[in-house]
Amino acid sequence: MLNFLLSFLFFTTPLSEGIDSAQNKIINAQSLKGFFEELSDLSSAKDKKVVSIVHVGDSHIQANYLTGMVRNLFQDDFGNAGRGLVFPYRLANSYGPNDVKFNYVGKWDYCSIKKDFESNKIGMVGYSAIPQPNAELSIKVSEKGSLTFNKVTILDEFGTLLPISDSNVISWERINNQTFIASENLISEIRFKSTHSPKIKPNIQGVILTNDSSGILYHSMGVNGATVSQYLRSSNFQNQMVDLDAKLTVISFGTNDCYTYSSKFCSSCVKEDYQKMIQRIREQDPDMAILITTPSDHFFRRRYSNKNLVKLRSVLYEIVDEENVALWDLYQIMGGKNSILDWQKASLARKDLIHFTKEGYEKQGDLLYRALMYHYERDFLSD
Repeated sequence: MLNFLLSFLFFTTPLSEGIDSAQNKIINAQSLKGFFEELSDLSSAKDKKVVSIVHVGDSHIQANYLTGMVRNLFQDDFGNAGRGLVFPYRLANSYGPNDVKFNYVGKWDYCSIKKDFESNKIGMVGYSAIPQPNAELSIKVSEKGSLTFNKVTILDEFGTLLPISDSNVISWERINNQTFIASENLISEIRFKSTHSPKIKPNIQGVILTNDSSGILYHSMGVNGATVSQYLRSSNFQNQMVDLDAKLTVISFGTNDCYTYSSKFCSSCVKEDYQKMIQRIREQDPDMAILITTPSDHFFRRRYSNKNLVKLRSVLYEIVDEENVALWDLYQIMGGKNSILDWQKASLARKDLIHFTKEGYEKQGDLLYRALMYHYERDFLSD
């Protein structure tokens, strides 16, 4: 894997001495065998084949720095099937990835899993955008590079977003709470207008951009400040897991679940929430490969290392054994207790001692991809 080697050279920094590279492995990696089989089939496929990955989490995922790195590395090595699931986070007064630009005209409202939510109106992204009649929305990616698309799938309830005539659209079809739009050529921008009566309250739960090619689709979605229990509020989570047809689901929560005073932290409650999420995923696909990532090292109120993180890690290790899922222990890999201070000194973590800089997240994404490829090449291809 050329990317595997190049990423090693690119990310060799002074901080590398504090990273426990020997620990950059996946616990219970054998549970990912089905996913590795899909990767192998993709590499040798003569006909079109797409392997989808879903990565869901909190603020560490929402900005797409970590997942953007993993996506790029996967697609460079296995093919690029498109950008995947995106959402106009700015409509929800939040931040989002910077590789896809959304602009809007008219009045829009929103719902989220954190407040003012109606469970049937929120999908996997954790938000929904609600247009008023005649509101407009445009999606734009760079004309250069790998983000152009010719297929658009809108996850919505009523199918009220119609492409505007200058958007180079050749077909429009509505099936089961999804709108499918196709363009004759690869395009970098598409515009929509909401055409519904005031009596209808539509909601847009995400947009999937694809390019009709073989390769990897890496769908990432996160909600700032979210916990696992909040994500469980979405009744559309399971249905959209089916729509995305993922072969691997990566779950990256925990920071907000354990970010509280020790007297208020409930290990059994958090464990139950994780197990409920795993159960919901496997109700739709019993063979789904699931990878949990531990939270990174962080401080509570910038004063001291969060003691609850140790308890949460123990819970996640229990879940590995009980649910037969895989685990990537970012906490241990980045250096363990107080390692966030080293990352901050290296300008890879922010002063809040919770979040990371763009470069810090990209380093984590590189480490995650390397861990996956280590087991893919050693445990699967070598058999």
